[in-house]
Parts: sequence; C-alpha cells; structure tokens
Amino acid sequence: MKMLRFIFFIYFILMWITATAATAAAQGRGIAEGRLVNRTDPAIAAGNTEIEVLALSGGMDIIKTAMTDAHGMFRIEGLPDAMPLMLRAVYKGANYHGMLRFGADSHARLDLDVYEPTASLKDIRVETANMAFQLEGDYLHAVETFVVVNSADPPRVYLNPEGNFRVSKAPGILEPPQIRITAPGSEMPLTQSALESADGESYYSLYPLRPGGTVFEVHQTLPYTDKKYVFEKIFFQDIPEFLVGVIPLDMTLSGGGLKKTEEHAVENFAVYSYGAVGAGDTITWIFTGGTPIAATVNEHGWDETTIEARAGVVGRNAPAIGSVILAVFLLALFLASRVPVKKHDIGT
Repeated sequence: MKMLRFIFFIYFILMWITATAATAAAQGRGIAEGRLVNRTDPAIAAGNTEIEVLALSGGMDIIKTAMTDAHGMFRIEGLPDAMPLMLRAVYKGANYHGMLRFGADSHARLDLDVYEPTASLKDIRVETANMAFQLEGDYLHAVETFVVVNSADPPRVYLNPEGNFRVSKAPGILEPPQIRITAPGSEMPLTQSALESADGESYYSLYPLRPGGTVFEVHQTLPYTDKKYVFEKIFFQDIPEFLVGVIPLDMTLSGGGLKKTEEHAVENFAVYSYGAVGAGDTITWIFTGGTPIAATVNEHGWDETTIEARAGVVGRNAPAIGSVILAVFLLALFLASRVPVKKHDIGT
C-alpha cells in the first residue's frame, strides 16, 4: 500500500510539473495580430471565426484561442516569442494555417487567406498519378501518388462530407491505408488513416482541397500469397497516362494496357506505363514471382542503402521517367523508416 501511495505521489508531481511547464510556455510578451482575408469574395468578412495558436515544439499543442472581430481582424497577446508557433483558423469547415514570426519587438503580423466552400467537382481534376509496388516477404507494399488540382475561379475550397478524395479498396488489404497529404504551397505533410466507406468498397479522406495542387500519397499493405497477387482498382476520377514502378526487377507485372518502359538493374526496379483512364474504369493487374527486398535498418531507423539508390536514380533519370521515381523513392522511405511519424494536423 505504501508503494502504491508513493507511485501516485510521483505521478501527481510529474503531472503538476507538466501542467506548470505548459502554463509557463503559454505566457510571454509576444503579440500576434492580423486578419483573415477572403480570397473568394473580399466583401465577405471572416468575422467571428475561431483562431488557435499552436506550439510546434514537441507536438502541436493549443496554447491560446481567440475569435476574430466582425471584420476578420484578430489580436492575441501573451504569446511565447522564442518558440515556433503556428496560427490555425477554422473557417466554414476548413482549417487554414500560417506561421507566426516575431520581430525584435515581439510582434508578429499575419494575414491569412481563407476561401468560401464549394461541393462542385467542376473545377477539380487529377493532374498526375503514379504508382509503386515493392515486395517484402509475404507482403506487397504499394504507394499511389495523386496531384489533385482545384482551379475554381473565383477560388474556393472543395468540401464534400462524403469525401474529398477517394480510392478503391484493394483485394485482401491488411489494414486501412495511410494517407500522406501535402497542401498547396506547403512542405509539411499530414499523415492520417483513410476512412472506410459505408459499403466497404472504398476509402476516402475529408481533407479540404484548397486552390492549387494537393498531393495525396496512399500507402497500402497487401498480401502476397504463393508469390502472387491480383490487384484490382476502380478509378473515381479521370486520370491521365501514368507510370508504375515495380520493385524488385524480377517480379512480373502483367495486365492489359501495361507497357514496360524502363529497367534498372542496379537499383533493382522496373517502370511500366499505362494509358489514361476515366472515372468508373476498372483495371486488373497480376503480380507474380520476385525476390523479396530485405530491409537493412541503421541506427536512425531507415534503410540507408535503399534510399541512396533511389535518390541516385532520381538525379540521373528524372527527365526520362518523371515522377514515378519520386513514387518509388517515397515507397522506399515509407517501408524502410518503420518509425512513428509525428502527425501534424494541417488539414481538417
């Protein structure tokens, strides 16, 4: 009983220290001010909109909240000015972000663009799409990359409660796909689990499509029983001609419309091309054979040899085989890292 009381005492002290540190971090002499600018219609003020200040050190903790005034203006005082901070505004169902950068006077000025929402697909298109598959043991790992462009004029953010981006459910998939999303103009991707549709036939993301190009990377783990897998996919958008990377080189990919365009013996992968597809089209490909890739992880948690090999191919062959090399490189990173990805909520 004494030991139990001692443990609870230590736990209480730790919680108190944590709470005290968080409170101290939330206080400071920094001042952030600015406004939300409606780029769809400047005459519509983003008034009474929730504002959050996020501390990026060690996570994304909300340290201050506020509301804009009737004109979309805001002013937030008492902020720590010596640590990285991000401002998040939630306007009509979509999140918008901007970094706070304090000057020598501890002031940060930020005008943040926001947009009116739309549920129309008229100005939404897939600009590029590529796929990569890698054999590892009894599993086939896949990455599908899509650049989805919102070209609405005037600019609007696309929001659909039934999903803003959707992919079909691969046969025998072992767990829900992980989706990495990079917003237009951002270098900070968000990682989230895909949501499964009510009919169990597809997965979707509710990430809002802001004006410009949003990159979706869909990571899947598929069974490779008896060195064979039948990949079936339904397309929910029109897709231009795309490329498919296959690792290792001795794994065979067959199916109507596929054409092998590149072989890279040193880097141990092949590239196939496939023609344009329309929304509602279905493809069926068959993977057979292949020598599984053995990941050798270093002290940082990734396969340095694989990464270096893919990076070398990027430099030498980018003009010839385009962005599929990026998909293959991303796949190598995804498979080899095997370390928890810190999730940055820059989406919904």
